[in-house]
Amino acid sequence: MILAPTLAAVGLLALVGVYLSPQLAKTAQIRALRQQCRATRSLALTYDDGPGAELTPALLELLAAAGARATFFPTGRSATRDPELLTRVAAAGHEVGCHSQDHLHAWRTAPWLILRDIDAGYRTLARWVSPAGLYRPPYGKTTLATWWRARRRHARLAWWTVDSGDTHAVLPTPQTIVEAVRRDGGGVVLMHDFDRDPPNDEPRETFVLELTEQLLKAARGEGWRVCRLGELLEETRWSAALAR
Repeated sequence: MILAPTLAAVGLLALVGVYLSPQLAKTAQIRALRQQCRATRSLALTYDDGPGAELTPALLELLAAAGARATFFPTGRSATRDPELLTRVAAAGHEVGCHSQDHLHAWRTAPWLILRDIDAGYRTLARWVSPAGLYRPPYGKTTLATWWRARRRHARLAWWTVDSGDTHAVLPTPQTIVEAVRRDGGGVVLMHDFDRDPPNDEPRETFVLELTEQLLKAARGEGWRVCRLGELLEETRWSAALAR
């Protein structure tokens, strides 16, 4: 006799579907992204949560001096504080993606609120991001609601292969992150360009600038190309199609 599944079992299966399935897909996508970076000797610099009135202009100067382009993922809320700065980012040839409106955590927020947060972010950022522009989930957390909304928009989820640690309680050294990228033969580096509260967090802004400078120097030394994340993701998609 086959027993009907208990409510607890049904609930567990539902949780696996909502939370685990998207994370497994994320892991596979990051693996493909890491392989593509190594195969093409590529480095993509990405910055979340900005723009910051102090840090973002300093980054733009660094990138311009190196002739490099990066990808920025502002929140809609941050963009409304200084829209002209974000226009400067786009005008300099950098890519702009969406990081939601209010940076809600998908695992701690009702699905309908996450959908609203994603859509509001794209509406606020419509001057710089197309409806199908890259989407980077806040905290790197996704559920089926996140994936469904991105799919409906034909937007690609924008992961990273190396976390700079610039929001961790204890900062690593820039060289530690550079060596991690060097071991991988390239990569997509997650950093943040929002302004911190002085004076306690000034070292974090200095860290982001120093790490950016050292990564650009490493790219020159290793012969890596520095590209926008969207270019790399498009190549990754074609590589996956050809491998089938």
